[in-house]
Amino acid sequence: MRNALILSALMVSMSLLPIITALDGDGDGVIDEEDICPFAYGTAVSTAGEGCPDSDGDGVANFEQALMFDWSDTNELELDTTMGGEKTAVTWAPNNSVFYAGSKNNQVSMYDKSGNYLSLLYTMQGDVYDIEISPNGDNLIVASGNGGCKIINATSGIMVADLWQGRTNNGVFEVAWSNDDTRVFCGGFDAILSSYYTSNWSLETNYSGLPGWISGIDTTPDGRLVFVASNREVSAFWTSNGTQYTAHTNHTQYIRVLTVSPDGRYVATGGQDNRVMVMDVESKSIIKQFSLGVHVYDIDFSPDGGSMVIARGYNSSSFVYRTDTWDSIGEIDLTTSWEPGLFAAEFDAEGERLVLAWRRGWISVIMVSDAFIRVEGEHYTSLMEGSWRSSFPTVDQEVGYWESDRLLTTVELCSSGYPIGSSPNGVSPVYATKAANYSTTGLWDCVNTDGQIIEIPYGRAAGALMVKAGGSTESCMTAVGGLSMAQVRWITSGSNVNILTSNGEMPGLIWNSVVPNDDGDGIPEWSDLHSSCDSEEIVLTHRWENRSDITILEETVLCSNCAQSESIYSSTLNRFRINVGEPRENVTNGISAPAGDGSIGFTELVYTLENDDGLYIVPLVDNYTHGAADAVAAGGILVNASIEASRSGDWPLQTDMRAFTSADQITRNHDFMKYLLSDPGQLEWEQMGFTGLSLWERYIAYAKLGEDMYYILPDNDSDGVWNGDDLCPGTEVGLEVNLDGCPQSELDDDNDGFTNDIDDCPDVAGNSTFGSIGCPDNDGDGWQNSNDSHPNDNTEWNDTDSDGYGDNSDDCVDEFGNSTNGLLGCIDTDGDGWADSMDDFPSDPTEWKDTDSDGFGDNVDIFPFESTQWLDSDLDGFGDNNSGLEGDDCVNVSGTSYKDGLFGCLDTDGDGWADSVDDLPSNPEQHIDADGDGVGDSISNGYFDICVETPIEEISMVNLNGCSPSERDTDYDSFTDDIDQCPDTDILKTTLVNLLYLDDGTLNPFVGCAPSEIDADNDGYTSDVDEFDDNPEQWYDTDGDGYGDNVEASDGDDCPNQAGTSIYDKLGCSDLDGDGWSSETDFNDMDATQWNDTDGDGYGDNWDNPDWTEGRVIGEFLVDGANEPDRCPNEYSSYLYSDTQGCLSALIVEEDEEKTSSAEESEEDSNLMLILGIAGAGIIFVLFGAIAVLIKKKPQQKRKKSSKDSAVHPALEDQTENDLIEQAQKATEEVSKQLDSDKVVDFVSRWEDLPEGDWLPNDENGVNWYQDNDGRYWYSTDDGFRVWDE
Repeated sequence: MRNALILSALMVSMSLLPIITALDGDGDGVIDEEDICPFAYGTAVSTAGEGCPDSDGDGVANFEQALMFDWSDTNELELDTTMGGEKTAVTWAPNNSVFYAGSKNNQVSMYDKSGNYLSLLYTMQGDVYDIEISPNGDNLIVASGNGGCKIINATSGIMVADLWQGRTNNGVFEVAWSNDDTRVFCGGFDAILSSYYTSNWSLETNYSGLPGWISGIDTTPDGRLVFVASNREVSAFWTSNGTQYTAHTNHTQYIRVLTVSPDGRYVATGGQDNRVMVMDVESKSIIKQFSLGVHVYDIDFSPDGGSMVIARGYNSSSFVYRTDTWDSIGEIDLTTSWEPGLFAAEFDAEGERLVLAWRRGWISVIMVSDAFIRVEGEHYTSLMEGSWRSSFPTVDQEVGYWESDRLLTTVELCSSGYPIGSSPNGVSPVYATKAANYSTTGLWDCVNTDGQIIEIPYGRAAGALMVKAGGSTESCMTAVGGLSMAQVRWITSGSNVNILTSNGEMPGLIWNSVVPNDDGDGIPEWSDLHSSCDSEEIVLTHRWENRSDITILEETVLCSNCAQSESIYSSTLNRFRINVGEPRENVTNGISAPAGDGSIGFTELVYTLENDDGLYIVPLVDNYTHGAADAVAAGGILVNASIEASRSGDWPLQTDMRAFTSADQITRNHDFMKYLLSDPGQLEWEQMGFTGLSLWERYIAYAKLGEDMYYILPDNDSDGVWNGDDLCPGTEVGLEVNLDGCPQSELDDDNDGFTNDIDDCPDVAGNSTFGSIGCPDNDGDGWQNSNDSHPNDNTEWNDTDSDGYGDNSDDCVDEFGNSTNGLLGCIDTDGDGWADSMDDFPSDPTEWKDTDSDGFGDNVDIFPFESTQWLDSDLDGFGDNNSGLEGDDCVNVSGTSYKDGLFGCLDTDGDGWADSVDDLPSNPEQHIDADGDGVGDSISNGYFDICVETPIEEISMVNLNGCSPSERDTDYDSFTDDIDQCPDTDILKTTLVNLLYLDDGTLNPFVGCAPSEIDADNDGYTSDVDEFDDNPEQWYDTDGDGYGDNVEASDGDDCPNQAGTSIYDKLGCSDLDGDGWSSETDFNDMDATQWNDTDGDGYGDNWDNPDWTEGRVIGEFLVDGANEPDRCPNEYSSYLYSDTQGCLSALIVEEDEEKTSSAEESEEDSNLMLILGIAGAGIIFVLFGAIAVLIKKKPQQKRKKSSKDSAVHPALEDQTENDLIEQAQKATEEVSKQLDSDKVVDFVSRWEDLPEGDWLPNDENGVNWYQDNDGRYWYSTDDGFRVWDE
């Protein structure tokens, strides 16, 4: 059962295979229903061209991007009329290299791509009717009369196969080759279409039953269908099985031609009814009809299928249509003198050329202008077309000439047109201007577009002026000395004197130099140039003005490229100008003729030089302002006409023939413009009778095309550098040179006087001459630094033993040594600098000489010249050897003594006596001191002892004269110095000194001292100014409050300029309530029980209620009571004290009413007691003040109060009784005011909380000031505003 199922499935799949295959007939992967080209294999994926041929593989079908040309604008490459017989068929080789043509003289001929006849390939047995080439280009199939249908080799012409094999003598009219190269088809008069295999040329099948003789055969690109035209019918058959695909009759007369488009979409037919029918192959419907007016002989599609050409027999023109719209894209009109008629036409593989077969037996090839190298110009350019076309080395380009003047060409190029302009005047300056870098790039900028034009010269267009040889005119020219370009301009220009002498784009003529003998009649005459010349008018003879030689004059002397150009003078009755027609010989012959004397002729230089019999060619000077004589006198050069003078550019009467093209088209035209500069291009130009460019100018022109052609430049010494750049033009052959053409033997790169070939250091200047030449030699000894052992010493250059000492100074040249003293560079074993041969101690680096031969080297021998001494331990100059000369008696002590037989001992005063025997070792004038008081006894000019018996206990206290304190009274105050505490008291103050004893009989510690000498506390201030002479940290008390001004001391006055009694936070500052806290810190300086208010609510931190003590750290507990103590010292409260005691809530206790009443009574009692207390204190202050006034007297010595003493308010010191009373009253009033308010406010944290008042100007420190209505001044601080406390 299983096997049966498998077999059934296999049979079903095999039955479906033809259907599946049929879905994609051309095998391109696109089913026929979606395939736009179902009969042509294709890879296009675009919507409009899916499944169609896509040659470039970009996904877009060939016909969608087909090339469209204007076939009305064509150029005929070649017309062959050598072969006889009507031409009936043509076909191109697939590679476009050649094409083949058949004719009614039985011949098959081969031509090159330009239409030049190459050879007769084969001769058939009858008239040739059709030719087709195989897809690979190897073979041709040819149809002819008399039963001819043969395969011949496309190269050799050898017959490969005779397909018809004489089966009938009737004509075979049509043949075809399938695109897959598997079949060929033949058919003709017998109305049978025969198919043959190409593998063995055997007959495959015959298609019979056709209505008449066969006039057209073609296959679809995939080879599946073969179309055949028979009589008026078009039929198509499947090549696989021979069944008919379609058959239709649309022509009214017999069909002459049938062809299938390369994408297989269309089949086109044309016939005797003068019509062309285009049928859609897939739909089998006619989609386009053309009526041509005459019989249609041939139809061909372009390779991309975008164009279709129709050959009209017996008519001079044919048409090309585009296949997307079927509109005409050009009429090919080649009207000639022969009877017209076009029998065959075929596109080449590029679709840019058509080969045409004419009824008269002629063959021509035409190209659209787009496919040409289109050169536009005038006469000179037209002369070159044939030469350029034959010599331009190209495979796929042709050169074509179009007549156009430079103005029109310039306009076209400024619009990115593709032609190449060719003109002796170059680009027209009307529509373009030279770019700033024109000289190096050849660029012109278009005036009306953004385009640019590249212009290069490619040849000389040189002219020559001539007069009759041996005549009076030659004598005149000899007298004048030739002509300057200024004189040529005067002769040829039609401008008047004013224009000619005005400076413009051309310089003005210096009239009396150009025509020094002018008679002023306005007519150029020979005598105007020189008095010896005839007075005849100067007649210019030349060719037609449409010949380009006149442009040479226009370019050189008439400023044709100027905005204001000049014209050649007009021929009038007053002055003739002779136009001799086209031939150049008319000019030369006319001038050399007898009647030519008096005229001056002009034509091309080369022709004139080659035909100069009877002519004198006028030499010229390149000067545009002066005459020839003056120009030569000023250094100008008279140039004789020659080809070399023209090529080199020395000949002034010439212009460059210029080629120019759009910069956008340079890629297209580059090769041809390069060819113009090549040797073949230059040769063609010169063979036409012109002059080529110099090699240098060709090189520059090549550069403008982006080509480096340096190798073409002349190089006389063959060193690879052209003569123009060769700085060493005579280099010996074979020597290597640099870019400037110089060999090393002629170069001195480092400019040191040594040429590179001998310079061992060619890149570094040097003057060495020994060993190496031309290398750096810093010391100038001739040896280069790198080879010089001593490059900075011109006396040394070699060190044989490499010991660092040059051979010239080395005492031991061949022996490495390091000696530096005595002998240089010799062995020095101990390295002390002395050669061993001169070293008394060769193994001791510290010694080398023993002068006194005592065995001790001079370096350690303190006495190198005294053999009895060698060591001096104390370095005092006396040797340690006591038995030697002046032996040292104090070996270990440096000394200078030498008297009394003691040498080298300490002699401090240098008097020669050793200190050990000198009573006064520090006094050089004394050495005896009997009482030992340090003052010498010997009478001398200096100090000596007046008191020679000074008590021993006072010896140390004597003065310079040897007297002790008990023996002298220095200040003469009656107290000897031994008891005088101030022995140097000023003589004026000796009466103020203290006595020996105090009043209590004790010894006065300051006996003999005046007050200005006493500083009991040693603070630097004497008793006469020190108010605290028992306190070393204080001395002044400015405010007299008992606290010294030195605030840095521990008991210093913090307010030195204001008397005060504060002692806790500050010393000596104002303290109104006497609690020891300064008014500045005390928040209520009228209450001695409170001084701090932490929370700022107006109630002090101190407390007197023992119930508040637990856990309290703020304030102090006052046993004696505290006024309005703050129960919550760190909690601001705005409630009445009686309600909350400074807290935010009242204290909850039992019997509130009783306690509240008691508290109020207590508060009232307290306030009353405070008032009474303050008043009483005030009275007491007044009484004390009165008593102080009565008993006040100046104390003998002021002493500062101890810090342990009670604080005293400064207001109580040094004031009168009235002052005290007034102050007490004010204090009482202040207390009353304070009691009348809840709190005295002297600080606010915000300006909004300030009492009513006015703002004052800021001070220099930027502090804000404010005065309230009570007259108090407020100032700004970091945390708010405070009242100023004066």
